[in-house]
Amino acid sequence: MKDAMAELVQKYSRTGHPSAEELAVAQGVTFPRDPEDLLGNFWPEEESIDDFLAAVREWRGHAKTDPAA
Repeated sequence: MKDAMAELVQKYSRTGHPSAEELAVAQGVTFPRDPEDLLGNFWPEEESIDDFLAAVREWRGHAKTDPAA
């Protein structure tokens, strides 16, 4: 993998940046074929969307009374 990255660095040092596809190939990134593989299981199903949004606002440091949050 290091050789592929070195090759990309040399190839694009004068001509610009590699595409996202070229970087993915050079780094050996694979993408899941099944969209279900992308689903996360990080929030309990019994919790409401309002609870989730409140948690996101809290994680981001926004006050609940801040209208911009």
